[in-house]
Amino acid sequence: MAFNIIKKISLHGLVVLILVLVQGSAFAQVINIAVPADPDSFDPVKTVAAATGEIAFNIYEGLVKATPTGQVAGALANTWTVDETKTVYTFYLREAFFHDGSKVTVDDVVYSLNRARNPEIAVRAGELAMIQGIEGLDGAVQIKLSQPHGAFLYTLAEVFAVIYPAHAQDLAHHPIGTGPYSLEEWKPNQHLRLKRFEQHWSGQKPYFQEAKFLIIPDENSMVLNLKAGRVDLIPRLETSVLHQVEGNPRIQVLSFPMNTVQVLAINNARAPFDDWRVRKALALGVNQEEVIFGAAWGHGVEIYSALSPAMADFYNDQLASINTYDPNRAKALLREANQERLQLKLTLPSNYPLHVQTGELIAEQWKALGIQVDLEIVEWGTWLERVYTQRDYEVSIIGLAGRLDPHGILVRYTTENSRNFFNFSHTRYDTLIQRGLETVGEERRETYLQAQEILAQQLPGIFVMDPPQLVAMAKGIQGWRHYPIYVVDVASLFR
Repeated sequence: MAFNIIKKISLHGLVVLILVLVQGSAFAQVINIAVPADPDSFDPVKTVAAATGEIAFNIYEGLVKATPTGQVAGALANTWTVDETKTVYTFYLREAFFHDGSKVTVDDVVYSLNRARNPEIAVRAGELAMIQGIEGLDGAVQIKLSQPHGAFLYTLAEVFAVIYPAHAQDLAHHPIGTGPYSLEEWKPNQHLRLKRFEQHWSGQKPYFQEAKFLIIPDENSMVLNLKAGRVDLIPRLETSVLHQVEGNPRIQVLSFPMNTVQVLAINNARAPFDDWRVRKALALGVNQEEVIFGAAWGHGVEIYSALSPAMADFYNDQLASINTYDPNRAKALLREANQERLQLKLTLPSNYPLHVQTGELIAEQWKALGIQVDLEIVEWGTWLERVYTQRDYEVSIIGLAGRLDPHGILVRYTTENSRNFFNFSHTRYDTLIQRGLETVGEERRETYLQAQEILAQQLPGIFVMDPPQLVAMAKGIQGWRHYPIYVVDVASLFR
């Protein structure tokens, strides 16, 4: 009898152990990631939000893709060639499948890229304006450029140049890509659920079977969920809550340059901000050191133009003295421009606490100059529609995500660029940006140094800081890969 009792207990214990192991294994295959905002649209040619690209990186792929070192590697194209004129690129496709099971074809590539450069459909069509024509060959795609373009390959790694089936419908809500994960569920303002794609062309399977992106706008709620184990990873921890996780034995925090330019955007087409003296006064009235200490807990890096020091090969480090904090001179410029009683509206995106806190601090600094600042805090969708798309604003604050090549960053300030929500226009600047595409080596670097100086002098906006990217995650998570662009590479993670 005693033996039977022991046997029953042992069997019961074995069943419990098996259940624990199975449940533990299943749990280990799911990673919960907290992000502050919903994607705006998963249609690659419609999206403008960096928050979308952060998730879409796992769903979509282009002919090439970004690497953590800031270069490009083959994705749906395994090799490519460039002719002697530097204007004809031939991409040879690898065998790959879309999430719906259909095979990637030359026609899909031609369709996707032609759609991405159609100005009637694509919001960033201008970025592919260098393409003269796209032709499908046998197992390859040939792209002809109107002239050599130094940033072309890097441009193909952008989200708007990804490939999807020509037969796809409603990509905005139901993306179909070739990436290591597919979108299984999207409940707006709640979560997105990504499922591992078993037929990825690499033959490699990510560790996590499922990645769940939880939409948590409040940074304190993110941290509480991380501490409670309901969240495994916060890719961009706000510096204001860093103290809540530092020293916690169950949480690790990694720090990297974000390659993001936080900028006080100024609507250069709206009076009185079309007057350089007013923009200059606003710039001289900003105490960057105080802002970085107060809004970013001292973790940000001062910047003086549209590139971050993270892009060391092209960054102009000689601009610090151009707009040094000088409230007395700022007041004099306002008097000269007959704007001693200047009143402005500062529009801030509510889902980015760093930008809100920065705006509140700068508003106080400007008030010391006699400027009346009306703070307007709006939802992210409103900011995108009104400030970015309609350019209906006076002054705002946003972080502009870094790119792989400086052209993709600096071109947004050219007169006709669709992303130039500053309404900035400067003929010499436009000429330099065009020259940057036609030159190489030191000549190209010098061209971009001059362009940055123009931005510092003419002030389409006031460049504040490159915030740090703080990655907070459960102690057991490994494999984080940091990119100089706004992405979360879920496929690299494991525990």
